[in-house]
Parts: sequence; C-alpha cells; structure tokens
Amino acid sequence: MKNVPRPYVTWIRSAARTCAAVNGPLLAAQIEQESNWKPRAVSPAGAKGVAQFKPATWATFGKDANHNGKKSPFEPPDAIMAQGTYMCYLARQVRSLPGNRATLMLWAYNAGPEATKAANGNPPTAEARHYAHRILTELVPKYRP
Repeated sequence: MKNVPRPYVTWIRSAARTCAAVNGPLLAAQIEQESNWKPRAVSPAGAKGVAQFKPATWATFGKDANHNGKKSPFEPPDAIMAQGTYMCYLARQVRSLPGNRATLMLWAYNAGPEATKAANGNPPTAEARHYAHRILTELVPKYRP
C-alpha cells in the first residue's frame, strides 16, 4: 500500500476487508491523523495507540489480532484490526443518517456515535468536522494507489 509504513501494510489490508464500508486508504489516513503512526501515542483525553482507542471503546472492540495472548491498543496489529471492526460498527450506526457515509463514520469515530446520530447529518462538533475533512481531503489521497 502506498505510503503505509511497511510493518503495518498487512494489517491495514486485513482490516480493510472487515466490511464494505472501510478501505485501506481510509484506515491509513485515519491512523496518520490519530497518531502519525506512533504505536505508543497517548492523547490528553486518554486515547491510546496508533488508532487512539479510549479505554471503554477498547474494552468492547479490542482484539488480540497477532495472537500473542494479550490485546493491547499499543500493539499495532491489535489496534488496526480493532479499528476496522469499530469503523464497521460505526457504519451500521450511521447508515440511516443523511450524508456521506465515510464522513459520518469519521464524525462518529471522533465525537462518538450518539453525538453523531443526535446531529442528524450535521457535524456533531467543529473538531469532528475538521477531523473528517482533513482525513478525506488531505490524507486519503496520499494512501491511494
């Protein structure tokens, strides 16, 4: 995959097959926005790893993708596969809302699915609007073949 760091290529490709709503460039762009590919990243809000999972979300969606006996948001294989699963979950959560599905999914990843549903097709926050816009317009093209 174009511009994806080599250790992550297999995992991005695998996560992109989780459902039809996700693809490799979208997942890669999202990781760049979230952590700039830093597996040990921790945000001020407590989000962890390359995909920046908050503890409660990780408890639900985290998985031991590399089969080493533990699931950790700091292990890129685990985090990337969980990101794919979570994005597919978000796609289902926002499917009845008006608007572009990828944008809605990114808003939900950033601001939460409930806030996104309550906004009914509008950005739930200014931060979520900027987050989705940057990923879709600036970052996704960088990862397209």
